[in-house]
Amino acid sequence: MSRTTVLWCLAALAGVVLVAGVTYAASGLSSQGIGLSSEPLEAGENLAPVASATPAATPGRAAARRRAATRRAKARAERRRRARARATPAPTAVPLPTAAPTIDDDVSGDDSSGRGRGRGRSGGSDDAGGDD
Repeated sequence: MSRTTVLWCLAALAGVVLVAGVTYAASGLSSQGIGLSSEPLEAGENLAPVASATPAATPGRAAARRRAATRRAKARAERRRRARARATPAPTAVPLPTAAPTIDDDVSGDDSSGRGRGRGRSGGSDDAGGDD
């Protein structure tokens, strides 16, 4: 083998080793545990407040709840009443019939002057007819 062939083979082998090293480094970076996924499920339990027994509802609290519920019901009824008042349709104008515009779909640009493209070889008028 010549010296050039040996150098090319060594360069190719060095490239394969380099690619393998970069791939291994990238897989090591992507497999690191970050954020909450690396924490065990019990890790956040000490952050939650301690559960306490709820105090029994006192007669004063029950009366306050009833008053608040009554106020909310009255406010809802008032909002519905206002919404119905706003929803009353205003009189609408009746559109008058209008004549449809005429559309000239002749795109030839003929201005009836007798000159231009339509003359042909006859040298006469645009008419395709004969002697009228």
